[in-house]
Amino acid sequence: MTAHILIIALASVTLLASAPVLAAQPADSHATVNRMAKELGLSDTQRSQVETILDNEKKKVEAVFNEEKMKLQAIQQETHTSLQAVLTPEQMQKLDKKMRQRNNSGKK
Repeated sequence: MTAHILIIALASVTLLASAPVLAAQPADSHATVNRMAKELGLSDTQRSQVETILDNEKKKVEAVFNEEKMKLQAIQQETHTSLQAVLTPEQMQKLDKKMRQRNNSGKK
C-alpha cells in the first residue's frame, strides 16, 4: 500500500512539474501575425484584427493554465498531507528529498 501511495505522490509531482512545459509560451504573436500577413496577404485592418484576436487568445490560454496549475497544486498539497498521516517523519523526509531532486532535475 505504501508503495502505491508513493507512486501516486511521485506521479502528481511529475504532473505538476510538467505544467510549465505544457504551458510553454505560445509562439510569438507578432511573428505569427507577420507570417499570416505575408502568407494570407492580410490588409492592415485585418492584421490589426488578427493581432487583437491572438492577444485575446493568449490571455485566455494563460488564465486556463493558471487555473489548472492552482488545482494541481491543491491536489499535490492534499496528497502530501495524506502521506504525512501514513509515513513516518523519516520516510516523509526521504520522500520530500526525492521529490525535490526530481523537480530540480526537470528544471535544466
